[in-house]
Amino acid sequence: MSAVHAQDQTNMQSMLENRLPAILQDADQIGNAGIVMHKGEVIALGATGNRQKNGESKVTRNDKWHIGSITKSMTATMIGRLVDKGYFSFDDPIAELLPSKIQEIDPAWHNVKLIDLLHHTSGASANFGPTTLLNNKFESQNEVDEARRTAVFKTLAKAPAHAPNTKFEYSNIGYTIAGTIATQVTGKSWEKLMHEELFDPLGLESAGFGAPMGEQPWGHTKTLWLFTNPVDPTKHVADNTPIMGPAGTVHMSIEDLARYGQMHLQAAKGDTQFLSASTSKRLHTASDLTISNENYAAGWVLVPLQPPLQGEAIFHNGSNTMWYAFLAVAPQYDLVAAFVTNTGTVESSENAFATLFNEIATQIAKAEKQ
Repeated sequence: MSAVHAQDQTNMQSMLENRLPAILQDADQIGNAGIVMHKGEVIALGATGNRQKNGESKVTRNDKWHIGSITKSMTATMIGRLVDKGYFSFDDPIAELLPSKIQEIDPAWHNVKLIDLLHHTSGASANFGPTTLLNNKFESQNEVDEARRTAVFKTLAKAPAHAPNTKFEYSNIGYTIAGTIATQVTGKSWEKLMHEELFDPLGLESAGFGAPMGEQPWGHTKTLWLFTNPVDPTKHVADNTPIMGPAGTVHMSIEDLARYGQMHLQAAKGDTQFLSASTSKRLHTASDLTISNENYAAGWVLVPLQPPLQGEAIFHNGSNTMWYAFLAVAPQYDLVAAFVTNTGTVESSENAFATLFNEIATQIAKAEKQ
């Protein structure tokens, strides 16, 4: 049994069941879900609200949710697995990673390291242009692969937006380049690599790409900050283009999201064989460049916990403007918590979920002292 006593688990479950409906209303959400894991055990799990605005179908604890840019930590983790297998190192420069393409790549990119792409310090700008971002209709995986490759090498053919390692800029392009490098080196699509190196070995059976299909929650947009509209997942506007998949197109159940977080908790504590100790450290260590005050590691942000808690959380969130997801790992308290909603109310949802996480962590800390 978890170190949190049975009564504390009951209290935590009650807390989640009370807070999620309140957050649903306060953050103007349609549906949401939350999970708390302590010492690898689920001690609270809840879901409330609807799959669609004005719909009759309620969200469930097993539903799938789009997790947006939390995908970045997963792409970095997949790359870490390839590092452990000897395909390349975090410190390899693009010129060595893509030798057959060197004539197509502007010299300013040649010395950019793989880890620079994961730290958002490569010089890549934030997003692709509208032509790429609106390219969302594909008939096959091969078409996606070719379009992603084309977009990446079109970017690499020109100098980066900023001189490498002179500025932190959160970049979907950088992660798409990193994912494409993994594809070029292994000969496997990013999607296949994610299954082989992450989803399948961790047993994340609900994981997939794009908006969840079938009897699942729909994402919702906010129009003019007033009107909430459901988005049919079968429509091409239901998610970002799959071209930028490595930066943010994964979906999964909240329990699988927490299970993924638990692996990183164990990695941070040196208690997993899924990643080597050296790779775990690189993934969880922020860039030491003075240009970055974001405390951004490889797909994770290191966030100080609020007093009276001590230490920091390994954190990331994500939104494609129609969903919002929040994942926080506090190794010193053996705590993983995740919250999701099918509504693009990013700021209010993040504030509410962050407050709830701090309350949960505080309660866990108190329970451990008893």
